[in-house]
Amino acid sequence: MHRWFVTWLGLLLVLALPALAQETPKRGGILTFMIPADSPPSFDGHRENTFATIHAMAPFYSVLIRANPENPADTTQFVCDVCTAIPTPTDDGKTWTFPIRGDVKFSDGATLTAADVAASWNHIVDPPPGVISARQGYYSMIDKVEAPDAKTVVFHLKFATAAFLPALADPYAFIYKKEILDRDPHWYEKNVMGSGPFRFKEYLAGQSISGERNPDYYRPGLPYLDGFLGIFADKQAVRVSAIKSDRASIEFRGFPPATRDELVAALGDKITVQESDWNCGALITANHKRKPFDDARVRRALTLARCV
Repeated sequence: MHRWFVTWLGLLLVLALPALAQETPKRGGILTFMIPADSPPSFDGHRENTFATIHAMAPFYSVLIRANPENPADTTQFVCDVCTAIPTPTDDGKTWTFPIRGDVKFSDGATLTAADVAASWNHIVDPPPGVISARQGYYSMIDKVEAPDAKTVVFHLKFATAAFLPALADPYAFIYKKEILDRDPHWYEKNVMGSGPFRFKEYLAGQSISGERNPDYYRPGLPYLDGFLGIFADKQAVRVSAIKSDRASIEFRGFPPATRDELVAALGDKITVQESDWNCGALITANHKRKPFDDARVRRALTLARCV
């Protein structure tokens, strides 16, 4: 476990979330933030597993459920995004039926339905040939996903497990449009079209990405911001310089303690520091077709020897 720090200047206007109860929200403005990469490998959240994609693309998309943004300290609390209620499972925990909102619209004006949610999740759980799903293995418990009507999505599990709901709240699980996925399952790798709090404005490869407030967003009054600008910069010195000079307000991925101290020393009471733990893991998958990993005893020994 590592301890890193997120920093920002002045009052951070949250991208799309309600302010805390004791705060008075301020509307308007453009949030400029740094993305510690030269560019995302693709725009497809189902395909990618990097912060460069999630930081750049998440503002444009909705998800089925998510961790409660108003209580980030409790990572076991989940709330609906495009659903209307977290269901109680039936069939001994193997069937989860989610009611879907009817007021969600894609940026092209089309209404998001349960068919889009089911198609998106099938794209993650069982992608078509030639399509990559970075987290397909997370969902081995899912047998199939169905949309019996426009406002209902049903997940049928192979077995009941407490891991299902946390896995479902993965922030990369963007809801895509079924019509587009059916026509071209690779479309979202290079294009943007979602139903989130912001609409896509401009992408300059290796430089920046920007969005503007979605006037049809289904959560009244949100987002507070007029828009955002994400600046790509893979060198930490560039990101630190941008924050020092007030050319950017925040980096969401965070800085090491020494850099935090440097920024605090330079900016004093103009900077606020938020501290949190990072739970990090190094994932290694042995090639079972090559020696010595073709021996199950070797693979088992490696698994037992892993440090957490």
